[in-house]
Amino acid sequence: MYSEKVFFRTLCIMIISVLLDISSIVAIYYRQSLPDALLTFVCKTYIVSLVWAAYSAFGYVFSDIYTQERHRKFTWILAVLALGTSSVTYFLPIYIYEDGSNVYTYGAATIWVYFLVGISIIATLVSTCVFRKKQNRRRGFAIIIWMVIWIISALIQFFNKEILLVGFASSIGVLILFAIMENPESNLDRRLGCFNSYALTIYLKQLYESKKKFSILEISFEDLNHMEEQSMDDYEIMKQILHLIAPYRDILAFKNNIAGLVLISEKPECLQQAGEKILARFADLDIFQKETMFILVTRTDCFENMDGLYRFLSFVRTEYSNETGCLFHVDDTMITEYKEQHWIRQEISAALTEDRVEVFLQPIYSNHSLQFTSAEALVRIRKKDGELLAPGLFIPVAEDSGQILELGERVLEKVCQFLKESDAVKLGIHYIEVNLSVIQCEKKDLAERMIRMVEKYGIDPGLINLEVTETASVSARAILLENMKRLIDYGFTFSLDDFGKGHSNLMYVVEMPVSIVKLDYDLSKAFFTSEKAKNVVRAVIGMSHGMDLKIVSEGIETQEEIDAMREEGSDYIQGYYYSKPLPMEEFLGFLQKNRM
Repeated sequence: MYSEKVFFRTLCIMIISVLLDISSIVAIYYRQSLPDALLTFVCKTYIVSLVWAAYSAFGYVFSDIYTQERHRKFTWILAVLALGTSSVTYFLPIYIYEDGSNVYTYGAATIWVYFLVGISIIATLVSTCVFRKKQNRRRGFAIIIWMVIWIISALIQFFNKEILLVGFASSIGVLILFAIMENPESNLDRRLGCFNSYALTIYLKQLYESKKKFSILEISFEDLNHMEEQSMDDYEIMKQILHLIAPYRDILAFKNNIAGLVLISEKPECLQQAGEKILARFADLDIFQKETMFILVTRTDCFENMDGLYRFLSFVRTEYSNETGCLFHVDDTMITEYKEQHWIRQEISAALTEDRVEVFLQPIYSNHSLQFTSAEALVRIRKKDGELLAPGLFIPVAEDSGQILELGERVLEKVCQFLKESDAVKLGIHYIEVNLSVIQCEKKDLAERMIRMVEKYGIDPGLINLEVTETASVSARAILLENMKRLIDYGFTFSLDDFGKGHSNLMYVVEMPVSIVKLDYDLSKAFFTSEKAKNVVRAVIGMSHGMDLKIVSEGIETQEEIDAMREEGSDYIQGYYYSKPLPMEEFLGFLQKNRM
């Protein structure tokens, strides 16, 4: 590890400083038999070593704050600075004081070094505090203890010349740093004998900073506890895997707390061979074949840092979870797919933060009152360049990532604000439909959230019609029904959206407390091309009216389709024949224009 190399350099400087401290005492003791020039040189060299020790400690602070390249440059700057200050020290006078048991040096050189070391210690403490969020927490803690010990020892020695503590304190500081931070044992998983997850994080960070090419093989276990049925626990399996790859000297093995084992090598063919060897060894272990994923990534340079690589591996584990019991090679297509989804996730997050989430309203026409009485709220994301991000791109990603929850709440808030601040109700709008995602329907506090929002804007809850889908009603049936009852009692209404899409079940209409059924676009279209679909639509309309439910026909685009749906008894028409989804201001203009 690069940080270990920096620590080793600091350790060497500290050892040299302690040895020079001892040498200076010995030289002073035998000064009668030594040349004055040699005595002065030894004493000055010791105090110069304190400057190098202080500068080295200051440089060590930045070992995991700066990149390796930047830290190397910073180290060279400190070295040049140390050479300059050391040269000054050798030209300043130094004197030796001895009074029985008291032996120490004093003079301009000593004062100069005390000043430089003091400044360095203060700078080290300040830097550790300022960059604490960027720095490893344990390293920062150890450095602070080290500097505090050094300061206390320097003060004691300054006021009590006979107590020589500075060199001893530097040794204690390095020992503490070793114990807390730089002990090689801390990078090992003791049970397995391989590197641990902490070492994996540091090593990956180092690889990306140095821009080295490498490949990674992640061996992830869905649930190795099942293997107890075959007299094998997870650690026994991993020990056998590590034993199998031991001959491969070009592979480093790490225990990953999230996945299982991670193998890293600069030679992808080694990982390929190791993976095949492991799979062959456990070919007869059925549960291993079903529960284990081998993900081989050779294009790690496609990711900017280890966080990007971690996110990608998580994406692969989720999206390709059925690829077990084989060596799964990641190709450029998968990486491109992931990057597109990751970009969309970032775009959604940025849009929510920067208020670039917009609501478009698609008018819904009432066949009874012969006017536009409602609308469906549809979420849109405006990119920074002003263009709209296609809903077909971001909605599936938002559903997978869970961002659909925040998007849904943002839509409801904007609808409530629109109803409060606009003349939509005066222009004939009875309600606006707001879609509820599956994730929202699974939340126990759904009703509380909805009620809190309408109370925030002080609008009639009857102006909000919440759309649920068949999928939502299946995934969290009990929770959803409980929330629906509370919301209906409060004044909200519900509609069943996309009826006829997917695995439709008439019991949804019977059991769900909805007041509106919306025929899916495809079912509405099929009405005009299929006799069976026509009979289904007629049955649904008749059944719904028999239960005092209203019907909305979606996807209507021609006058012929309008006439047919009206003749069949559809209560509402929604589609491009009347209007595409409109921004809120344009929607108000549309209502004013078509009010009569």
